[in-house]
Amino acid sequence: MAVVSSKSKIYPSHLLEETPEFQDSFTTDVIASSPTGTSTDDADLATLRLGTVLWKLRACDSWYRRRYWVDTLNMRLLYEPSHKPFWRNSKQYIDVSEIKDARLGWKTDIFNRAGRQAEKKHAKDPQRPPMLKEDCCFSIIHGRGNKSLDLVASDSNTAATWVRGFKSLITVVQSAEKRRSDQQWLKLLFNKADKDGSGSLHFEECCQLLVQLNIKVDPEAAMKLFQIANVNKRKIKGEQAIDAEEFIQFYQLLLVRPEIETLFRKYSEEDGVSMSPNGLRQFLEKEQSMKEVNAEFAVGLIRRFDPSPSKEMGRMTLAGFTALMTSPMFDVLDEVHRDGVTQDMTRPLSHYFMASSHNTYLTGNQLTSESSIESYISALKNGCRCIELDIWDGPEGDPIIYHGNTLTGTLPVKDVLNDAIKPYAFKTSSYPLFLSFENHLCLEQQAVLATQIKDAIGDLLCLMDVKNMKELPSPEQLRNKIVIKAKKYMHGGLPPSVTLPTENVSPSSSPILEKEEQLNGKSPILNPPVIPSTDVSEKTILQPVAKDLFDMVNICEAVKFHSFTRSLKKDQCYYISSFSEGKALDLIAESADAFVKHTNRQLVRIYPAATRTTSSNFSPFPYWEVGSQIVALNYQTNSKEMRLYRGFFRQNGNCGYVLKPDYLIKNTFPIQLEREKLLKYLKVRIISGQYLPKVGDNENSIVDPYVTIKILGHSADTFTFQSRVVTNNGFNPYWNESVEVFLRAPELAVICFTVKDSQTIGASRFIGSYALPVNCLAPGYRHVPLLCNGEPLSASTICIQIEMKDLN
Repeated sequence: MAVVSSKSKIYPSHLLEETPEFQDSFTTDVIASSPTGTSTDDADLATLRLGTVLWKLRACDSWYRRRYWVDTLNMRLLYEPSHKPFWRNSKQYIDVSEIKDARLGWKTDIFNRAGRQAEKKHAKDPQRPPMLKEDCCFSIIHGRGNKSLDLVASDSNTAATWVRGFKSLITVVQSAEKRRSDQQWLKLLFNKADKDGSGSLHFEECCQLLVQLNIKVDPEAAMKLFQIANVNKRKIKGEQAIDAEEFIQFYQLLLVRPEIETLFRKYSEEDGVSMSPNGLRQFLEKEQSMKEVNAEFAVGLIRRFDPSPSKEMGRMTLAGFTALMTSPMFDVLDEVHRDGVTQDMTRPLSHYFMASSHNTYLTGNQLTSESSIESYISALKNGCRCIELDIWDGPEGDPIIYHGNTLTGTLPVKDVLNDAIKPYAFKTSSYPLFLSFENHLCLEQQAVLATQIKDAIGDLLCLMDVKNMKELPSPEQLRNKIVIKAKKYMHGGLPPSVTLPTENVSPSSSPILEKEEQLNGKSPILNPPVIPSTDVSEKTILQPVAKDLFDMVNICEAVKFHSFTRSLKKDQCYYISSFSEGKALDLIAESADAFVKHTNRQLVRIYPAATRTTSSNFSPFPYWEVGSQIVALNYQTNSKEMRLYRGFFRQNGNCGYVLKPDYLIKNTFPIQLEREKLLKYLKVRIISGQYLPKVGDNENSIVDPYVTIKILGHSADTFTFQSRVVTNNGFNPYWNESVEVFLRAPELAVICFTVKDSQTIGASRFIGSYALPVNCLAPGYRHVPLLCNGEPLSASTICIQIEMKDLN
C-alpha cells in the first residue's frame, strides 16, 4: 500500500501514524527493502528520527551549524531554521520523495572545492589537524536540479549512519512509488486538511481540498454527494462533517471513470458487481492482447489488486479492477521493453544509435553557466552512453573542464573521473561508455591527464589492438568498458624528447583539427616531422599527443572528414568524424545514400551549431534517418527535442543503444524517396486524464486541458493531432477521441503525448508529456505517465486505448 502527499508524492502507507506499531511496521518494511536487510537499518533510522547536530557547507568558507532530523510522519528531512529574520519564513525541510541519492565523502562540486582547499592548508602546516575530514562528510542530492545539501558530521560513524539511513529511505520510497493507493493518498490529504485535528471536515473544507486537487464541481451537486457520503450524520459546531472514510466515499462518488466501469461490466458476472477469474482472463486476452492467460494467473491478479474480502473467493470488484487498470502493469510502454535488453547486441558498433550528450558538464547555457559533476551523473543515470569532456590546461598543472574562451565554470578532470564516471558509468547500462575528449592540453598536462585516467578508470579502459581490424567490435564485446574518443595528433611541433609512434600510422591517420577543436600551440616547435596529408597541395605539421594518452585511443580515433569517397577508400573502420548539425544537413542533401554507406562502417558524431548559445536542441531524426550513431544533444535542456530523444531511447531496456533498422544496415531503403508501401497501422483513442496538476501561481485556477499527439521519425512519417479542450477539469477530464495513422518506417517513429493548459490569451501552458517508440506501445487500455522536466508527475496520467497492426 502507498500514500501520496498533497504534492502527489507517494509514501509507504505505514507512515501515516507514528505509533509503536507504526515504528515496527516501518522498520520491517525498510529492512525488507534495503540493500542489506539487517537490523542495522533499525538503528540507523532511529538516529535519523532523533536528529543530529551537523555543519552545513555552502562554500569553502561558509559553514552553518544546524540540527537535522527526519520526520517519518510526513516523510521530511527537517532542520532548525536560521535566527536571521530574512530566513524565518523560508522552507525548512526537504521531502524525502525529492531525495535522489546520499553520498559519503567528497562527492559533490562544493565538497571537492572545499576538500582541495583543506588539503592545501594541511600541506602547508602538517602539524595542524585537517579542517575537513573526508570520512566525516556526506551529501544529500535532491530536487529537479540535483541540488546538493553538503553536511559535515562530528565523526565518521555518524556520517556513515546518515548515508545508510537515507539509502534505506530512498529504497522504500522508490518501491512505494510502484504501488499506488488512492485511499491512502486521500487519507494523508484529509489529515493535512484537518487543521484542528478533529478527525473530520465540514463541507467548505472539503470544497477547499477539492480545489487543491484541481477539481471544479457544481456546489449543489457536490452537496448532494456530500450528504450521501455522510453516513454517520456527524455535526461539528452545528455543521455536517465527514470523517476520513466518508471523505474517500465522497471523492469516489466524484471520480467517475466510465471507461473502466464499462469494461468491468462487460466482463463481470451477471450481478454486475464482481468479475470471475474467467472474466478477467477474457478481458486480458481480448482487450489487452495478452497471450495464453490461464486461470491461475488471473486469480493471482485478483489477490494482488483487489482490496475487498471477495478476493479470497476469487472475485474481483470494481475497486480491484480499477487498481489493476491504473497499476504500472498497464503502462503504455510495453513491459518487454521496460524490463531489459531485447535487441541483438552482437553487431558492430556502427550498427547502433547511441544516447549522447553535448558539453555534458554544463548546467545551463553555453557562455556563462556553471559546470558540475551533477550534470555528468544525471546524464549517466539517464542512460547516456557518450559524454563530452572539454579539457584545458588548468592551474598548478591539473587539467580542467570548461567551455573554452567563455565564462562558464570549471571542473577538475580528476573530480569528474573519480566522482562521476567511475561510480556511475555502468549504473544504468552495462554497455560501453564513450568519453568524447576535446583535448586542448599542452604535452605536460596531457601526461597528467593520462595518469589521472589510469588511476581512476584504468581497469575499465578499452585497450583493443586495432591492427588489421575490419569492423568495429560489438556492444556485447565491450560490456563494462570505457572507450576514449580523441585525436591522436595535434597541430604543433615535437619536443626533442618525443618520438613519433609508427604503429598504426597511415597517411590518413594524421587528421587536421576538426572545426570545434582549437589550436594548442604551447609546445615549442623544434625540428618537427612533416606528416604528409593525402591532399597533394598541402603539407600539415602535426604532433602526436602524449604517449600514454596516445595509447588509450584505439577503436574511436577522431579524424577530419574530407569526403565520403575518400573515407570509403582510405579510412579505417575505427575512425570517427564530427559534424555540426548544419554541415551534416549539407552532406545529407548532397548524398544521403553515401552518408548511409559511410555510417554502416564508421561512427559519426553530430553536435549542435555554435549559435545555440542558450543550449537549445535540434531534431535528431534527420541524422538518424541516414544512420548517424552519435547525435549529441544538450541534456540539461528539457526541450521538445530532448523529450523525443529520451523517448526514443526508452526501448531496449533504456541501455543507451538502439539497433538501426535493417534498411539502414543493408542500404535497401531509398533515403530521399517516400516508401510506397505502408508497414504499420496505428489507432489511438484518447479517453481521459487523471490528477492533472495546476500550472502557474494562481491557487484558485483550474486547468483547461487538451492533448496533442505528435509522431516524428522518418521524414515520410510526420503526424500531429490535437484533441478538444475540456474546460475547468484537471481532475478527470474526458475526451474520448480517436485518431488513425499509417506509417512507412515505424522503426524510427517516436510518439509523444503532451498535455497543455489552454489559455484565452497567450500561449498554452505545458503540463506534462511522455514519449516512446511506436514499436514499444503496449496494446489495449493503457495509462501514459506524464513527466515534467524529466521528472514524473506522480499519479498524473492520461488513459488511452491502442490498436496496432503490421501491414506487411
